[in-house]
Amino acid sequence: MKYMAFVGADGLPARPDVAVMQREIPGYIEEMEGRGLRLAGRPLDLPGTAVTVRVRDGETLVTDGPFVEAKEFIAGFDLFDCADLDELIEVAAKAPVAWFMAFELRPFAAGPRLGADVAAFGHFEDGASHPYQLSVWAGGPHPAAPIDEAVGLEVEAWRQDLADRGQLILGGALGGAETATTLRVRDGQTLLEDGPFLPSGQLIAALDVVHCAGRQQAIQLAATHPAARYQAIEVRPFEDM
Repeated sequence: MKYMAFVGADGLPARPDVAVMQREIPGYIEEMEGRGLRLAGRPLDLPGTAVTVRVRDGETLVTDGPFVEAKEFIAGFDLFDCADLDELIEVAAKAPVAWFMAFELRPFAAGPRLGADVAAFGHFEDGASHPYQLSVWAGGPHPAAPIDEAVGLEVEAWRQDLADRGQLILGGALGGAETATTLRVRDGQTLLEDGPFLPSGQLIAALDVVHCAGRQQAIQLAATHPAARYQAIEVRPFEDM
């Protein structure tokens, strides 16, 4: 079963913590990819690089900044293929990132679409393109209406079009807040909480990772996403090497 493990940050990590993660993460990735459990993963650029896109009454509305304005933010993700949540918890608890930050563990609502170059994306092999994450946000005090089946079919057609053009790296809808588990490792102890990482209860309902020529094309793709008519889509680049 495919799971998304979003990295949750409580602000920027301290320099010594970053040094430990930079030293330890490559060995962890090698182990988990060798076991066939980690399919891809990558840190996002900082929230200040994001824009939020909505389409209302046919008009594209673009706001500078992330969808959630808070000191906590989603800093990246790892995509895992695990037998069940117990195996995912075991795998995520070994990650050096979990020693200093958190993981929000979420199953996909259905099997995600994975492009042929998803592994290359995870190894920062982007060629001339730039990967962007288009995150459909939900939850919080004023949640948007859920996407119905007809819009879901539109989204799948939208993804198919991107795949046909070689722009889709991965995409899919995620399980709701009731499926989320937040994991931290502190002093060697694995700490689990039910629910999403952000204290506001907001969470990413679906995401698509796409190849783009640059920021403007990423915004244009977000504006064509069928969910943009009903919810907000955060457009954010990934870190380069």
